[in-house]
Amino acid sequence: MTSGDYLEKILDRMTSTHNITRNFTANGKTFAAHALYEASSEKYVLSRKANLWKVSESEHVLFMTLPENADPGTDPGANPGADSDADPGASPEALFEEAGRVISDYMEPVLSRGNEKYPPKDHMRTFLTAVLVLERSPGPELIRKVHRYRFDKSYLFSLRGFSQGRIIVVDLPSKKVYTSPAAKDVAAFFRQAL
Repeated sequence: MTSGDYLEKILDRMTSTHNITRNFTANGKTFAAHALYEASSEKYVLSRKANLWKVSESEHVLFMTLPENADPGTDPGANPGADSDADPGASPEALFEEAGRVISDYMEPVLSRGNEKYPPKDHMRTFLTAVLVLERSPGPELIRKVHRYRFDKSYLFSLRGFSQGRIIVVDLPSKKVYTSPAAKDVAAFFRQAL
C-alpha cells in the first residue's frame, strides 16, 4: 500500500465528520491534506437568549506523507508534508521534527487561537494532530520519540480551555501505528485503514 492509497482510505472514512482540504498550504508548506472537525454545545432556559453555558471544540488533522524513494541524504526540511510527486527530501526523523514545529509554531497560534492572545470565549478544547504516513519503517529511536511527545497549552488557567498536540505515525510496510500518549484513543481508527 502506498501513502496515497492509505490517504484515500483514511480521508474517505473521515469525510462524514470532518471537512477535508487536499493539498493544504500553511505557513509556506504544502501538506497532503487537512481535516477539520468542529462541534459546539449549549444549555439554555426557555429561549436561546437565556443561555446558561456554551462550549466549542475542534480538531485539526494535518497529513504529512513520506514516499519510499525519499533520499535521507538530501535536504531534510524540503517540503516535508507534500505528496510523493513533490520533492522527496525528508527522512522520517526530519518529518517528525517538522510535525512538532508545525503543531507548536503554526497550528496552535493560527488554527487554535486565530492569531489572538487567547481562543474565543466559549472555547473548551482543540486537538492538533499531525499524521505522518511513512512508506518505510521508522527506526526505534523515532518510535521512542513519538511515544514521549507531549504538547499541552491551557489558556487563562483553563478558563478559556486548552489545546493538545498529538502525533500519529503510520508505518505502512509493518502495518503498525505509533502514537503519542494523547493520541492513544484514536490509534485504532487509523489502524483499521491499514
